[in-house]
Amino acid sequence: VHRFESRFERFRPTVATGWKETVPVAAGGGTLRDLGPHLVDQALTLFGPVTQVYAEVDVCRPGATNPDDAFLALTHANGVHSHLWTSAIAADLGPRFRLLGTQGGYHVDGLDGQEAVLRNGGAPTPGQPWGEVPEAEWGVLTEASGTHPVPTLPGAYPDFYAQWAAALAGAGPVPVAPADAIAGLRILAAAEESSATGAVVRLSDAGD
Repeated sequence: VHRFESRFERFRPTVATGWKETVPVAAGGGTLRDLGPHLVDQALTLFGPVTQVYAEVDVCRPGATNPDDAFLALTHANGVHSHLWTSAIAADLGPRFRLLGTQGGYHVDGLDGQEAVLRNGGAPTPGQPWGEVPEAEWGVLTEASGTHPVPTLPGAYPDFYAQWAAALAGAGPVPVAPADAIAGLRILAAAEESSATGAVVRLSDAGD
């Protein structure tokens, strides 16, 4: 793998009144602080420490006060490049994931369906299927021999909370190690610095 792309994009041209749109950035407002941690954490989990960060963080919508569009370019210590997008003003949505390697490429469109099910009143039920992805929404693998769909594994939001319950009971580690959260926050801070200065920010102690 030499390049990984990940996106959380929506099209909401009218600024909403929720806290993500109105509280100061320092308190977590704006799309970079909202969805950026998920994108960064995933890139770190997949490809390891980051050595440098370049970012473009913008306020695009009339009346918006917080960032609503951001692009991050991360260089990992192993040489992989992660390109991450989060936007509330993307009228033409890109693929959720796109992965490029020396033997082929992979992409998948659309968001994980678990959130939509929960918003509509659904809930995980023991013994019943949960998070399954319809065949029409599977990712697509392209190799020299051709292109074909690859089954997408079911989502598993409940596993996160089960791990928290076990951790609180002293039966295992927390789902996200504090060091991982700190690594992600350092990258978000570097992204804000890069956007403000137009420079690439180097993380000299990326192995920490």
